[in-house]
Amino acid sequence: MDYKVGDTLDNRFKVCGLCSDGGGMGRVLLVKDEMKQLSGTLALKYCREDDDEYVKRFRREVRLLECFTGNSKVVEVFHSNSNHEPPYFVMKYYPDGDLTSQIDTIQANFGEQERIFTLMIECISELHSNNVLHRDIKPQNFLLDGENIVVSDFGLGMEPSSTSRFTSSSMFWGTQGYLPPEFQNGGFKRADESGDVFMLGKSFYFLVTKQNPTYLMENDVHPALFHVIERACELDKNKRYQSLAELRQALNMAYDVMLKRGGALGEVNQLLSSITDKLENEAKYNSSQVVELINKLCFVDEDDQIRICLELKPSFVSILTHDKLRPHLDEFLKIYQRMVESERYGWSFAEIIAENMQQIFRVAEVPAKTRTQALELAVDAAYRMNRFAAMNTC
Repeated sequence: MDYKVGDTLDNRFKVCGLCSDGGGMGRVLLVKDEMKQLSGTLALKYCREDDDEYVKRFRREVRLLECFTGNSKVVEVFHSNSNHEPPYFVMKYYPDGDLTSQIDTIQANFGEQERIFTLMIECISELHSNNVLHRDIKPQNFLLDGENIVVSDFGLGMEPSSTSRFTSSSMFWGTQGYLPPEFQNGGFKRADESGDVFMLGKSFYFLVTKQNPTYLMENDVHPALFHVIERACELDKNKRYQSLAELRQALNMAYDVMLKRGGALGEVNQLLSSITDKLENEAKYNSSQVVELINKLCFVDEDDQIRICLELKPSFVSILTHDKLRPHLDEFLKIYQRMVESERYGWSFAEIIAENMQQIFRVAEVPAKTRTQALELAVDAAYRMNRFAAMNTC
């Protein structure tokens, strides 16, 4: 059903224009309240589909939105009528549009990126704290409200404990390019917080590159930020940030580097000194310290990453194959690869690289893919430095 300018909906709301026609099952009109109970221009969203599945989905959106009445992080709903044909709700009109209207400003300014991304996380955190998952996060679903932003479009929103989930597992929901892989083949109905983390990462990528987020390309993204986006968008949900708080902390560390606020390098040096001393003097280590070191090492400048990798003792590399540290090996090898490719070391150091990588390669419990990467790094260093002793090790 389509409404034209001058039409009246539910004998109350007079249509004065079209706000948005790109919302899938919903269409958003600009309206005035003929009863004068609500003043100014308003936005009215109605369900333009007759299919029962769509109508149920729209009614759930209304119910979820109304749970957040008065919340500054969620689009403000003033009135609704789910029993009307078509069902609709009336919300505040946000004339500045969604985040895509500010993409040039966001792309050009690290400070503005951090501010906007933090606000996006806060919006989704508000949903999670109320036991609601969004499941369709993208820049278009965040509306500008002055200096603030609000999250909108709960058409795919879900309470994890709800029994009223979609009945058709074969139906395709969500936005291509942003959907986590576990949403395929009916997994959409069993979503959890990690899916929202994935879609936030994809949204960050689009806002800083203007590129389709289906495939992540590092070229146009600062390495510290790309590390955050890449981890948020891991295909294996268990390798993503496990909470929005973790994602926010990682973003903060990335922008510490990007905005040159300092802090991370000093912490890395202190951690490395503490770990090395304990290994050499007591043959012991604290696994949580090593994990923290690897995480923080991702957020220092590349020059410092290379310098620190050059200083690492063989005893440090050997512990990375132990049970609690093995899941972080791939992250470490990404950083180590930058050192290998930099060629900022003497020809004899290629042999040390090969010996370090041999410690990883020889551990059967290390995944084959990781062992292969270790071998490739050893070969690469030996080739770059033309170091025959290192080639023999390979």
